[in-house]
Amino acid sequence: MTSSTRGTVVVLGGGDPGGDLGHVVDALALAGFRVETLPDVTPDIESARAAVVRAFDDTANDLPRVLVGSGVGATLAAGLAASRPIGIEALVLANVVTASSRGVELPDGIALPAARSVRQPTLVFHGDRDAVTDIADAASWATQLPFGVVRVVHGGGHDVLGGESRRSVAAAIVLFVERQRAGAPVLTDGFA
Repeated sequence: MTSSTRGTVVVLGGGDPGGDLGHVVDALALAGFRVETLPDVTPDIESARAAVVRAFDDTANDLPRVLVGSGVGATLAAGLAASRPIGIEALVLANVVTASSRGVELPDGIALPAARSVRQPTLVFHGDRDAVTDIADAASWATQLPFGVVRVVHGGGHDVLGGESRRSVAAAIVLFVERQRAGAPVLTDGFA
């Protein structure tokens, strides 16, 4: 990591159709954050977990460490944050996949944790037209996060990081990560 890096963000994709992570990755990189991307965590969950641990285990790195997940990647990110809170300072979850989601099976070893066990500041995005996870199901879970806020993306499907609202979603994510860097993890700012 160079001294000009402003923090580390790891982005976990779920291999979802239309799950283009490029815009959010580019926006974070342009803002000066080191970004590591795993576009599809589903083929090898253990390798994905190990990659996150490696990225955040650098004890010399005292910069913010933020985990971003989309689809199955969001569900894995929530589980990692709940089971291994040290090293993960904040989360961004887009279109979480729950046990009752349609058309997507959670791989063995991934389950959505109890929301109350996720203690990090968490920004949750969910499309109101998501055909995979019903918005009521996702919102029911997300509203129980101790330090979380839900942003509904109007007209958004199961691809809010790469869909039509990707620019405003990416801007909200950069703002959220900037708040972590400033040590003021306020969750009231955001738009989508």
